[in-house]
Amino acid sequence: MKRLILKLILLFVLVISTLAIVNQLYIRTNYWKAENNVNKFNDIPYNIELGNFGSSHGLYGFKYDKIQDIKTYNFALSSQPYYYDLQLLRKYIDHFEKNGVVIILISYFDITRRPNYASYRSRYYRILPKSSLDSWSPWEAICYNKFPILSAKLNILKIIHDVPVKTMSPYYNRTTFMDEKNLYDYCIEKHKSWTSPEGEKGKIGYDMNISEISLMIDLCLAHELIPILITTPVTDVLNEIYENDIDFFPTFEKFSRDLTSKYEGLIYLDYSRNEKFSKNHEFFCDGDHLNNMGADAFTKQVISDLKQIGIIK
Repeated sequence: MKRLILKLILLFVLVISTLAIVNQLYIRTNYWKAENNVNKFNDIPYNIELGNFGSSHGLYGFKYDKIQDIKTYNFALSSQPYYYDLQLLRKYIDHFEKNGVVIILISYFDITRRPNYASYRSRYYRILPKSSLDSWSPWEAICYNKFPILSAKLNILKIIHDVPVKTMSPYYNRTTFMDEKNLYDYCIEKHKSWTSPEGEKGKIGYDMNISEISLMIDLCLAHELIPILITTPVTDVLNEIYENDIDFFPTFEKFSRDLTSKYEGLIYLDYSRNEKFSKNHEFFCDGDHLNNMGADAFTKQVISDLKQIGIIK
């Protein structure tokens, strides 16, 4: 009996040791380091003068590598809800310079819709403390952060065939644009997904989104930072489809008005229908996301506009 117990203990130690080794190999892959672009939170600079939050429109819309005269940072992640914008701002607010600019994005799907946090929570186990997550469990913390091999599934094969270093950048290979037919088809499907009943909360969603943005603005003002509301460019093809929703643009415009009337001096820059961008389809990867050429032009435009307003010197 003792010999059996000893064998079982040895087997258990062997299995755990093997998993630990495989786990270490997995977390060293380029794939895991850059999964969901969370690797950019490994080394956040200090004295940031301009930083943006937001979803994929912020992630791909702001590209700072050609901006040399001010210190910038992009905190956006794909499908990032306002709740996690707020938590990231709380964590990294001391990384901003006094009177630094905090860009808060307003996208079409951010007005009355609410996200399913569970779909995106895994990435935040790697970035935020327990108290900042909308929901936390020790098992998820182990699977998504400490021992991700347990949730890797087929991605475990990245240990053998890893992704190249160059693909770790969110801007990798974002140089293409769609032909007119594919662009129209994309915009039809995008409109359907953004107006589908799933996630749509009407006035409840509207009020919750306003509330979370307000908390971000309050936090900025309390730390002597300058919040700016921005909507990134959208193709005229998608805008024309939205024009058929007679209630959408009035609600969208009311959303920003409610915020700017609540906070004296709050600036909102709406580029969603700016023809310099919306009519230039070569600036977009699809109907609502800028490609690298569009992001370079847009980032330059935003900084120029903020300098002209006097927000950035």
